Amino acid sequence: MIGPGIGQFASVPQFLPYGPGEWVMMSDLTLNGVMIVPKYFITDFASIPWVVQPIFNSLDMLLEFIPHDWAYCLNEKSRADCDNLLSDIMERSKPGDVRCDLIYAGVRAGGWYRYGQCKGGPKREDFAWELMSDYEVLLYESAYKLGSNHAASSAQ
Repeated sequence: MIGPGIGQFASVPQFLPYGPGEWVMMSDLTLNGVMIVPKYFITDFASIPWVVQPIFNSLDMLLEFIPHDWAYCLNEKSRADCDNLLSDIMERSKPGDVRCDLIYAGVRAGGWYRYGQCKGGPKREDFAWELMSDYEVLLYESAYKLGSNHAASSAQ
């Protein structure tokens, strides 16, 4: 899962607790040397019902949910393609793990709601603006076509 090989994350990103059930990434998540999820993205790792969370609470399971969260956030691909991305990542790191099949079934059954919330692509609330430098704010606003709210973020 972590290492230089094909289908492995380069490293475990640093996270800060952000809001109830939310974490902000303090470094990019890279896969095969390519940044796939940017620093400052806010993730809940997985919207897993509380009753089954103990089964899926290891970091190696949670890390795999982040590209899926980001794919939903970008909203550039179909929901099925986003869910298949999660399935592919899990299959590469844990072939034959029955938990992966359960997770995939769960996102296929219940992911429609969160995917719908992401319609139109990234939103301001998907990033931890107050942790960014002024320059990073400008970069992110431009990259994700979020419009300038720079004056408001600088005033905080």
